[in-house]
Formats: sequence, structure tokens, C-alpha cells
Amino acid sequence: MCDPMSIIGIGLTIGMAAMQYSAQQEMASKQQAANDAWVAYQRREANAENMRQENLRQKAEAAREGSLSELTPEKQTKAQENEQSRLEQVLTPEDLANLAAGKTQSVNDKLLSGQQSMAADVKANVAKSLASAAQEARTRINALAAVQSYGGSQFGLTNRANAIFNASGQDIRLSGDERQGALAAYGVAKQVQPIQYQMTPSPFGGAAGALAGKLGSGLGSQMAAGMFSG
Repeated sequence: MCDPMSIIGIGLTIGMAAMQYSAQQEMASKQQAANDAWVAYQRREANAENMRQENLRQKAEAAREGSLSELTPEKQTKAQENEQSRLEQVLTPEDLANLAAGKTQSVNDKLLSGQQSMAADVKANVAKSLASAAQEARTRINALAAVQSYGGSQFGLTNRANAIFNASGQDIRLSGDERQGALAAYGVAKQVQPIQYQMTPSPFGGAAGALAGKLGSGLGSQMAAGMFSG
């Protein structure tokens, strides 16, 4: 018959094995939960980054399309005409503007001041010549305004196009910088690893195992002695 100590040894051995198995199962369960949480985290980060990249890409594309929409032939023509009209007003002296508006009397009075005593026919010829010269001057001013409206005047087509491209370029570069920064941050998030669980040896495991081993050894000796005594 087995003595009580041998039975206790067997029980301890079985109990320790059961405890170890239970601990392993618990650790495996925790590790699986940690892995699942890591996968869910990576998916969230990937989806969020995809949305950020797409939003920034659309922002840059909107800036590009916006600049092109302002440089259509129709808008360019309208802008040139507006700038030419503005320059004509700026460059044309008041007297020439009055002449163009049909206010010839006031212009003639100024141009012929001090010459009121000359003969009427001479006075008329001089006034006609002055009016013709004034009209020619206005024509040249209008031509100059037309040329400058295409070039480097304040709102000329060259400056207008440069301003539009500069504004859109700044928006596009800003979106590009934001995309690079977001990708760098996402790269850090991708390096995050799941929590790793490890078995921690029990301080009582070694003593209990040793005790179980001794008791089991004693049981084995008794069983062997019983077999050979018969």
C-alpha cells in the first residue's frame, strides 16, 4: 500500500502541473488579447493616415485647379481689359479726358490762354491743331496702357499670373509639408509593438517541485520493494 506521503506527492505533482497549465492558458489568452489590440491599433492608424493623406491631396489639387480656373482665356481677357481701362484713366491728364468727353471749350480756353486777340481764322486753326495733337496724345496713351496691361503693371497679366501661381504654390507646398510630417508620425506609430507577456516563475514552484519529486521517489521505491518481496 502507498503511504500517505506518497499520495501527497502525487497530488502535489498533479496540482503543480494543473497550475502551470492554467497559468500558460491565462498568459496565452492575455497575449492574444494584446495582439488583437495591436492589430486594431495599426488598422486605426492606417485608416486615419489614409484619410489625412487624401484630405491633404485634395487640398493641394483644389489649389492647383483654382489657379487654373483663374487663368482661363475668358478671365485673362477680362483682366487685361480692366487693367487697360484703369491705366488709361491713370495716365490720361484731366484735360485730355475732358477732350475725349467732348468738353473741348474748356480745353481750348486753357491751350489758347493769352492768345485771345489773334485773328479768328488763325485762332480756329491753332485750336484745331491743338485738339488734333491732344487726340494723338490720347491715342498714344491708350496704346501704352494696352501694352502695359499685358506686362508688369500693377494688375497686368504677368503680375496677375505670378500672384495666382505664387498663392497656389504656397498652398500646394504647405500641403506637401503636412503630408510629409504626417507620414513621419505614422512611421513612428507603425513601429509600436504589441505587449509581450512572459511566464514568471513562482517562488514556491521549485520547493514544491522538489518536495513532489522526493515524495514520488519514495513512492517508487516502495512500489519496487513490494514487487520484489513477493
